[in-house]
Amino acid sequence: MRGALVLVLIASASAAAAPDPATPPGPDDARARAILERVVAGPDTAARKAAIDELTAIAPRAVDAIGTWLRREHKSDVAERRAVLTEIKASVPDKTGKFSQPARQTGKEQKADDDLDWQAELLALDPQTAGAGEAIADDAAIRALAASRDVHAAQLIFDAAFSPETMIYRDECGRYLRKMEPASIPALTSESMGKDADRKRYATWQLERLDRQEPSNALDAALGDEALTVAILEVFRRTHHREAVHAVWRRVDADSPRVRAAARAAWMEYITGPPPPPAPVAKLNLPGGKKTKKAKPLWLTYRELADNELRKAANELLHEDYPLEDPTLDDADDDHHRSRTVKVDLEDLTRRLFEYHDAARARRDADEWAAAKAKSTAGDLAAATALVDRMLAANPERGSRAERAEMARLYLAWGKQLEGRERWADAAAAYSKAHGLDPQGASANDALAAHHYTLGKALAAEGKDGGPDFRRAVALKPDYAPARTAAREVATAGRPAWMLYAAAAAVVAAMMLFALAMIRRRA
Repeated sequence: MRGALVLVLIASASAAAAPDPATPPGPDDARARAILERVVAGPDTAARKAAIDELTAIAPRAVDAIGTWLRREHKSDVAERRAVLTEIKASVPDKTGKFSQPARQTGKEQKADDDLDWQAELLALDPQTAGAGEAIADDAAIRALAASRDVHAAQLIFDAAFSPETMIYRDECGRYLRKMEPASIPALTSESMGKDADRKRYATWQLERLDRQEPSNALDAALGDEALTVAILEVFRRTHHREAVHAVWRRVDADSPRVRAAARAAWMEYITGPPPPPAPVAKLNLPGGKKTKKAKPLWLTYRELADNELRKAANELLHEDYPLEDPTLDDADDDHHRSRTVKVDLEDLTRRLFEYHDAARARRDADEWAAAKAKSTAGDLAAATALVDRMLAANPERGSRAERAEMARLYLAWGKQLEGRERWADAAAAYSKAHGLDPQGASANDALAAHHYTLGKALAAEGKDGGPDFRRAVALKPDYAPARTAAREVATAGRPAWMLYAAAAAVVAAMMLFALAMIRRRA
């Protein structure tokens, strides 16, 4: 059971969450490298500003190339670039990566630190200052990566903060990791759970500045971004984030199929993955200044937390009666616990709870679809399509093939009503949905042709050229009379101007021929 369930859940989530390690070079990679070299070369501030703007525009399509360029072997040494940063009064760590300024800042100081603009200060320096070109280009690369809002770009910025060649930019890296939040949350969360103490401390500090160290806050920040939510859940799965157990369980019944699959994959890793390290133990303080005779765990492991989440869910949803287990609260010092321990089969209970959620979801889906069909039967297509819109927004892939074909017919009928009212743009959208839901159905071609016809009418109503869409509609459905008429009218409307130009050209040609004839005659 365990093998099949884990493989299914991880397979469904990993395709969306795991980045491809062998990403082929992008079309703008060479251009990005060339732009960065232009920033280094200068020769003046205006040229550098123009190149930086160009780099920012293409950054989303050249993330890996910019990251690779940033960690290159520099022509100027670290000491020269450190001197440049010192000249603009930037906060620069020492050779070990530590800062000399106090660790704690007031809110006002933190705000001033966030608003500090290294780029403006660097560009104000003498363009010929030793090391300035590379410092400006490195800073431009960091800012361009942040502007891309790419999850992988955040990891590249984080790595730059710990690379020997670019460690001097650690303060700027942190500033832009915070600016690109929430896209930086997966990288920061992953690093905060790592084993390297320096990287862990740096990542945790950034998360605390953003108030995203709590897993629930991290997931809430990604609300509405399915891909980012999946990426964060994948980090929780891979790192066995102890504090994320409750947040993950809350999403095992998410509306989004991808989020639901990612949460379930993370959950299965909590209950079936490697056993967690035991929590440290100590004698606990008791009332009256006493301590327990035996050392107690200081916290619950992620598996114990998952065990309790399952017990609470089973008690509430399945009406079972499992006592919660919390050894950290047990102040009995003898070997006989006051309550009987009830062992739980975590995999079996998880399976039953997943089945409960899936059955409840199936009932809700059926009820929603029944309500939409009832509205359609009553002739209220506007309300029916609004209900289907909400259903598909929650799960674009929902419904069997037969059900989706029925939804397509509903949108097709609604599109015809809207077309009759000359609500061209709305009709085009309805026809598009009809085709998208059932692209191989009997009415698919009619829906697509109607989409192009009504889209052309919508464009024409705005004073734009609807001709291409009218012609596309006729190509799809040659006997489509309204589209043929519209296409013919567009073509006819263009004839007077064409005929005028043709007539003028003919007159000019005739005059030239007459002039040539007269010249020859005189000769």
